[in-house]
Amino acid sequence: MEIEECLVARKFKMGGEGLSVSFRRTNKTTKSNQELLKEFKVLVYSNKKIMSHMKWYGKEHSVELVEHGDTYQPYWRQEDVAIKDTFQFHISLYESWHEDANYYECHKTEGSFVSTARDFAKENSLMYFSQGFPAEWIEQEIIDGEKHWNHFKVKPDDKNIDKICEIWHNYCDYKMKKDFDSEDKAWGEVSKKLKNIMNLEEKRDLKYDSVGWKEWSE
Repeated sequence: MEIEECLVARKFKMGGEGLSVSFRRTNKTTKSNQELLKEFKVLVYSNKKIMSHMKWYGKEHSVELVEHGDTYQPYWRQEDVAIKDTFQFHISLYESWHEDANYYECHKTEGSFVSTARDFAKENSLMYFSQGFPAEWIEQEIIDGEKHWNHFKVKPDDKNIDKICEIWHNYCDYKMKKDFDSEDKAWGEVSKKLKNIMNLEEKRDLKYDSVGWKEWSE
């Protein structure tokens, strides 16, 4: 039996013209989400790098808070913050942001959107998830020469969700220290730890053909 693993996590939104950074409150977080939003806005609006390609909708709406329990949000956004105590800050960008992508997606660039979010999390006792929140991944198994695709999905109400977030958070910290295209040697160990403690009711055998993933949607 041969296993090939492929991660399909909910990363911050890099496609299109939107970008989000993801956080989870801890027992040491003292400020409300609205207070945190107000402070984060000040950091963003005073940052020339972030503002250089950012769309402006006024002080109230140019940085958006999406938080757990926002039932008025579209379903896909509710899914992004389905885990208790999680929230995201979202900004909209012009397509030209690709010209200075390091201003938005590089943790090694001082004053970038993601490095600002990382430092903000440290100052406010938040968990910062550079890879987005733990969500799902697939593993390819070769059994008797035939491919099998197993789908693992983290349930937001898993009894071990706090431990799952902790493991995932440590993995995100590891990824921040690596180059974007570097070989991910840690994922195999991380996935094993997650599978050992998470509810595996969502594991399914998926088939792949020229059309794409079958049975992907619930």
